[in-house]
Amino acid sequence: MSTITVNEEIKNRLDDITRHLNISKEEVIETALSIFESTFKEKKEKDSEFEIATEIMKNTSEELRRLNPQLAKRAKIIEEAKINISEVISPKWGIEI
Repeated sequence: MSTITVNEEIKNRLDDITRHLNISKEEVIETALSIFESTFKEKKEKDSEFEIATEIMKNTSEELRRLNPQLAKRAKIIEEAKINISEVISPKWGIEI
């Protein structure tokens, strides 16, 4: 066993949860840590999946550009365009639809 120090507000919140759920403080902390770890793990997995998807899209784009020079030329023009989106899209776009 170990002791941790928390401020009065946290102590009151912990006491309130234990009282309402009729469980020990240890169970409340274990549950909270479990939820936090699960959420953290999910976020890390999503970040990893995003990195993998980004890498796949990058490789696919490079391959398509290599196979289709016309597409590569158009894509390069679009990517190099320096344009302010506000100049292209009307401020009333929602009303215009």
